[in-house]
Amino acid sequence: MSSEESRKQVDDENEVELEDLAGIGSATAERLRRAGIKTVKDLAAFPARELEEISELSEGKAEEASRRARESVFPKVLSAKEYLEKRGSMPRLTTGCGNLDRLLCGGLEPGITELIGAYGTGKTQLCLQLCITVQLTKNRGGLGGAAFFIDTEDTFKPERLAEIAKAMGIDGGMALENVYSFRAINSDHQFEGVRIAQEYIKTKGVRLLVVDSLTAHFRNEYPGRESLVGRQQRLNSFIHQLQRTATLYDAIIVVTNQILDVPEVIPGVKPMRPAGGNVVAHGSTFRLWLERSKGMTRVSVIDSPKHPRWSTYVSLSQNGVEDAEVEEK
Repeated sequence: MSSEESRKQVDDENEVELEDLAGIGSATAERLRRAGIKTVKDLAAFPARELEEISELSEGKAEEASRRARESVFPKVLSAKEYLEKRGSMPRLTTGCGNLDRLLCGGLEPGITELIGAYGTGKTQLCLQLCITVQLTKNRGGLGGAAFFIDTEDTFKPERLAEIAKAMGIDGGMALENVYSFRAINSDHQFEGVRIAQEYIKTKGVRLLVVDSLTAHFRNEYPGRESLVGRQQRLNSFIHQLQRTATLYDAIIVVTNQILDVPEVIPGVKPMRPAGGNVVAHGSTFRLWLERSKGMTRVSVIDSPKHPRWSTYVSLSQNGVEDAEVEEK
C-alpha cells in the first residue's frame, strides 16, 4: 500500500469543524487553533483546566468546549460485548519475529508498549524493525502505514532501517520515506515531538510512534533526590500525552526505558529496576523486559492487562530481530 493510500485510511477529524460544536463560535475556534487545537479530537483530549491555560478561554467556556468535544468523540457507555467487538477491529502489528508475536498473542496493539533493558539488549533494533513492519500490508501483519521516531539519545540510524527493510524484501528507499525522525534535544522538545507526531498521524498516515528513550532527558534534567517530585510530575505529564495519543488515534506507541542498579539485593527480586518508578509502571500498557542470556536476548512480559507472564528468546543479527533457535518453555 502506498503512503498516499494509507493517508486516506486515517480518520478525517476535519469532517467536524470546531465551529460545528454548539457554543464554539468563530472567535473561540480561532483561539483554539492558535493554541494548536485544530480538530474536535484535539479538543476532546484536553481537560478543561489545561485547555483554559493554553487557549485563553474563560473557565466556563473551557469546560463547555471540552465537554461538548468529548461527547462528540467518545460514546458515554459501552457494554463489555460492544467493547470486545470494538477491540476486535483494532489494528495489530507484527514485530517481524515469530517468537515475539507469539509472546504478544499476535503482535503489538494500540497503547504504550515499554521495552526495558540494558545497553545492547536490542531495544532500539526492535524499534527500528517495527518502523519497517508497520509499512507491511495487512496480510503480512503490517498496517500499511508510516512511523514517527522521537530520538532522544541519537539512536536513530537510517542505515539500519535500510538493512532491515532489505531483509524483509522491501525497497529501502521507499521504506525510508515512510519513517519520520524527530531529534529531541531536551524534555521540552520531547513534548513538542509528540504534538508534531499527532499532526503526522492525521496527515501522513503514521500508525506507529516510537520514543527512544522515554526517561533519558528527564533523568538528566532533574538529577538528585531533591528533584524527584518535579521530575516525576513532568514525566507523568509526558506519559499522559502519549496515552491521549494512543486513545484518540488508536496509535501503537513503543517506548524504550533504561534500567537502574538496585543498591541492596532482595532475594527473589531482580538486582535492577526500570527507570521512572511507578509513574512509568502505571502509565505503560504492556511492559517487556529484555536481557542478554545464553548469547541471545530473553524477552519477558513483566506486566500486561491481558498477556500471560511468559518469556521467549530472540537473536540480533544484521537482518534485525529474529527467532532464536532455542526458545524457553
